[in-house]
Amino acid sequence: MIENLLESLHHEDFETLADDIKHSLQAHRDWMETVTKALILRQPLSDTQFVATDAHLHCQFGQWLTKVFEDELFKQGSFLKIEAYHKQLHATASTLVQHLNQHQEVNHDDLNSFMHTQKELFDMVMVLFEFSVLNKQQFDPTTRLMNRRSVGAVLASEYNKIQRSDDYYCCIAMADIDHFKNVNDVWGHDVGDLLLGHTAKLFNDTIRRHDTVSRYGGEEFLFIFPEMSLEQATHVVDRIRIQLAQSCIHHHGNQHNVTASFGVTQLSRHSDIKGSIKRADIALYAAKDSGRNTTMLIDSHGMIGQMSYEDLNNDSTEAMRQHCSPVTQTD
Repeated sequence: MIENLLESLHHEDFETLADDIKHSLQAHRDWMETVTKALILRQPLSDTQFVATDAHLHCQFGQWLTKVFEDELFKQGSFLKIEAYHKQLHATASTLVQHLNQHQEVNHDDLNSFMHTQKELFDMVMVLFEFSVLNKQQFDPTTRLMNRRSVGAVLASEYNKIQRSDDYYCCIAMADIDHFKNVNDVWGHDVGDLLLGHTAKLFNDTIRRHDTVSRYGGEEFLFIFPEMSLEQATHVVDRIRIQLAQSCIHHHGNQHNVTASFGVTQLSRHSDIKGSIKRADIALYAAKDSGRNTTMLIDSHGMIGQMSYEDLNNDSTEAMRQHCSPVTQTD
């Protein structure tokens, strides 16, 4: 199913997928127009993309598909169906062109098959194109990460898994770039954007393929770690914190270092999604208060009377702060 690609593809793949489909499809429209004109005007065709037994590999659309299939992730339902329609379309066209080149009459059934197959192919490709455009719009243009609205679907999916299974775990983490306002104020928003892009790429490159990191707002990021215990998640997050602190960007001869503060907790079945995010946020701001460039955690299992976001107040928030613990790497 096309929808499965959202969970399978690396998020950056959607940046180019829509444009690639658009350009390749336009090239195939031109190919269709050439065949149609030749049949109408009775003009022979000799190019390999019209007459070869493997003609489907010689047109621009076929070359794009060949490139796509270099990634095993694309070798699934929708793309395989598109490949089958495309191959069938070229085979039918080759038969028509062969008759044309031999000055024979065009077979009515072959022509109908040709027209029907091209419609099926174009319809399926357009569904894929619309899907890729939709998902492309769900990514933040500055960081190329999922935006806050689109990551909600991932959170909802993980939350439903937790509700259905007692032994399924998922952890989340909030991150906030330290002193980011100062960077914008002193160096300008162009440096701020470079810093955001650098941080986002480092975050995305250091998590597993089935983990998620999104730009949650401003200089805040949200991580989702499916099937990961709190102990594992805190280790991973603090390793990311250290890697970020050891990195830097250069702009017009100036070096800019970057650190971030992190708050880690579980996505809990005993509170709603917003309540769990608030818990991670509380841990994050405890990290800020402790001096920044720090990772703090809140273990929801150690709390009594977990509650939803709507139930939170100053007293309960302060109680959560008392459950914050610093994370220290042991290796």
